[in-house]
Amino acid sequence: MSDDLATGGTGQKGGELKRLRRARHGEAANAERLESGRAWSEFCKSLEAAGQHLAAYSIPDSPELRAEAYRYLLGLVTSGIGTALQIADPDQPRIWRNPDSFAKWGAENADNQYLWARLRSDASYLVFGQRHSAYDFLIEVKEGFMQLGDDRVFAAITAHEMEFASDGSFELLVSRERPKSHRGNWLEMHPDTRYLQVRQYFADWEKESPASFQIRQLGGEGLPPARLTPARMADLLDDAGEWVELSAKFWTQWIDQQRAAHDPAKLKPAVKFVGGADDIYYGNDMYGIGPDEALVVEFTPPEARYWSIQLLDIWFRTMDYATRQTSLNHHQSVLDADGRFRGVIAHRDPGVPNWLDTAGYPEGMIQYRWIWTKTNPVPSVRRVRFDEIRKALPAGTPSVAPEERRCRIAGRQAHVGRREPA
Repeated sequence: MSDDLATGGTGQKGGELKRLRRARHGEAANAERLESGRAWSEFCKSLEAAGQHLAAYSIPDSPELRAEAYRYLLGLVTSGIGTALQIADPDQPRIWRNPDSFAKWGAENADNQYLWARLRSDASYLVFGQRHSAYDFLIEVKEGFMQLGDDRVFAAITAHEMEFASDGSFELLVSRERPKSHRGNWLEMHPDTRYLQVRQYFADWEKESPASFQIRQLGGEGLPPARLTPARMADLLDDAGEWVELSAKFWTQWIDQQRAAHDPAKLKPAVKFVGGADDIYYGNDMYGIGPDEALVVEFTPPEARYWSIQLLDIWFRTMDYATRQTSLNHHQSVLDADGRFRGVIAHRDPGVPNWLDTAGYPEGMIQYRWIWTKTNPVPSVRRVRFDEIRKALPAGTPSVAPEERRCRIAGRQAHVGRREPA
């Protein structure tokens, strides 16, 4: 990843941007900006700049993809405002879901639920809840959002490393130092920690339901938040606007890099990258197929506790995984008799189990994740005519009838509904 990409194309980290902005404005000037309406106008200009950037971005000749650009923008606005309203105060922490199946950004994993909370490193926090039946979860303390340049991950703990009570309940202490008397689950905060993130993993979508999480600042129970000042509100508007504008620009730069490096005859190996968790290998590459073409992706599954493959659109979002089969994980995939995975990327249903539905988009991305893995296989890809898909697959490949496909999609819809309660 280039230096510009690691800093949102600005050459400065998100935290540095905020410090420079506040030094430039000052407390009194920030208050004046809010009271005059200028802070709100500048927030709106950031949204306008994000929209102009997406409108000018090069995409295939697809009116549906152009429409998706504005759905994407609405999701960015939702997430940007949420960072200012939901998780801005580390003294009144709360758990907030971002992204989700509607407000999408940054190639979120279709098998994940993402949760965030705001922290400050000179305080201590208790995270608690119920395990329920999620396949696994990963709790991290980190600097912030990678598209803002705040990409450091300081420490992490997984569900399979934690202790749980017999009823599935758990507690996790998050602090700079571990108290001498503490014997339970603990996660160490780095001095630069600003956020806690939870990634919940789901494998069997038919059966699994998410764990529940709550958070409180120890010693802050029962205390009201600090009063909201005009200067602070101006800062929050700036934060929300910057989040939207820098996010819109960052992920298109990422797509540009993938386009420039793309070789249609092969897929790139999975790698670790800055801002991702230490236990995740990410594979990213482009695809482009005509209306009567398909791609056959093949690999020997990694020796991993979890793996998946999914499709992204050119806005670097997962495609609709609730009402289309745009993703498959190690539990959902059907392996052939030789133990290999063979998936078919196509615009319409080829009637095979491992179909990855492009939703008709002529260009997008293929993304694969190997997590908690001992091996790093490199998938291969072959382009075939749609009417020759069966010839490209083993003779014993099962058939999936339309009724069965519809039943599988209904199961996906039900799972996402459980995962994302109102």
